[in-house]
Amino acid sequence: MTLATARMQCGRWRFAFPLHWRRVAICLLCWKGIATAQNGSFSIQTNVVQVPVIVTERNGRCVDGLVARDFQVLDNGARQEVTVDDFSSGLAPISLAIAIQTSGISTPALTMIRHIGGMIQPLVIGLGGEAAVVTFDAKIKWVQDFTPDDDKIRDAVKTVKAAPGIDRARMLDAIVEVADRMQQRKGRKVLLLISESRDRGSETTFRQSMELVESRGIEVFGVHYSAYSTTLFAKPKDLPDAPPPPVVSPDPSDWPDSPPGVDILAILAEVGRLGKTNAIEALTRVTGGSDYMFLNERDIEDAIKKLGEEVHSQYILSFPQRENSTGIHEIDVLAPNHGDLVIRSRRTYWAGETTVEH
Repeated sequence: MTLATARMQCGRWRFAFPLHWRRVAICLLCWKGIATAQNGSFSIQTNVVQVPVIVTERNGRCVDGLVARDFQVLDNGARQEVTVDDFSSGLAPISLAIAIQTSGISTPALTMIRHIGGMIQPLVIGLGGEAAVVTFDAKIKWVQDFTPDDDKIRDAVKTVKAAPGIDRARMLDAIVEVADRMQQRKGRKVLLLISESRDRGSETTFRQSMELVESRGIEVFGVHYSAYSTTLFAKPKDLPDAPPPPVVSPDPSDWPDSPPGVDILAILAEVGRLGKTNAIEALTRVTGGSDYMFLNERDIEDAIKKLGEEVHSQYILSFPQRENSTGIHEIDVLAPNHGDLVIRSRRTYWAGETTVEH
């Protein structure tokens, strides 16, 4: 098959969705092979690593029709023999967790976010999938647990409300809760973060959240916004309440003392570093997802459409985990005979132990 015949634009068939739902996969699936020994039978539990891969042309058009020989997969530098699953394989459905920031400053963005609930079931999870909705500000709240019910998903997204006066946004702590709740779920696991690009006040570190989504095989996608930019497109009634001005005593003796040993330059440097940190982008890169930005309602609707196109246009590459290779592994996915293509996939996976049962 030539590359010319393999190319197809993302989404060409999507509007027939949900009647046709495509590739879904699990990122770590255990299977048992039975072998017979001279003195009896025993079972060997072997981990199969599955890697969702998105292949596009440089203009963003998805490429369909590739086969196993078109790919080269390196596991810690060692080439692996892979199989490729596609739409016809009828793989496991999607579990999608939608985590939405609901800080007070998110008020303008939430007026746009509330309209996307009806897009989730037909465009993203399909008839066989389930979605859950969780919000985060200073608190983390599960608005709707995993359900296939389109009406419940719509209602959960439609009813999210901002927490007035709250500027915390515990994104990383919310990721931990999502990962814990997804741990026992079967099928493909996807997290959609709809929030600012950085965390505000989590106890969890970025590294901890990253390692957790990697170990649980969760793909992260982001639809992020600037809380300040969205106010430019908001109606006056949708603007967040302005905080009251601080009351400062005119007597300097009443002013609090600065903490001892404070290094102002170090503080400014840290603020600058945090300002450049984009937690969502980093998480999507390491797990093979995408990050989109929105300023208005049309932007976020386009982002959800694009998300649906991508999650249903992936190749699922599978290979058996090597023996005695537990721990974190680096994955490289290449298409050596198609140098003009752009390949996006998860960069790591966590290898479990292979066990023998007599």
